Amino acid sequence: MSASTQNAKTAQELGLKRTSWIPEYWTQAHIDVWKNIDEHWDLLITKKVDEFIKYIDPQMIGYGHESPIPVDRPWLEKWVGFWTKSTNIAIAELRPIQMKLHGDIAIVQYLIFTVEVNAEGGKRVIRRYTMTWQKSTDRWVVIGSHNNLMDETLKH
Repeated sequence: MSASTQNAKTAQELGLKRTSWIPEYWTQAHIDVWKNIDEHWDLLITKKVDEFIKYIDPQMIGYGHESPIPVDRPWLEKWVGFWTKSTNIAIAELRPIQMKLHGDIAIVQYLIFTVEVNAEGGKRVIRRYTMTWQKSTDRWVVIGSHNNLMDETLKH
């Protein structure tokens, strides 16, 4: 076992709330980025929209699965607020796929698996994300995002 593997911490040891596994080879820099992503999602799932939005850069731009046009922070403030009022997340799991660090920029690909309950009932949803995060003075923030629903979700 290498020294870096011996010192690797589990997601549970790191106090992650929505992640049960991270790669053993991640450096502390990778872990720092991922802690922000885990916290970002936890705030959304626990309906703390004002805190969730603090992880979105004011100039953020991206594509969501629900919009054929690019979305921005004002769009997110409107729709995420509505979504959290009409939807409850029974369980969620974040799963990192890949992360590339470029100084104060991180490009992160991951999946989030959820069971969502709303007026239509409950459903399992899998979303795939590619997000670009930038280090700000007190946290990492999203500057670019693209997500889509996975085929498994679309079949149900």
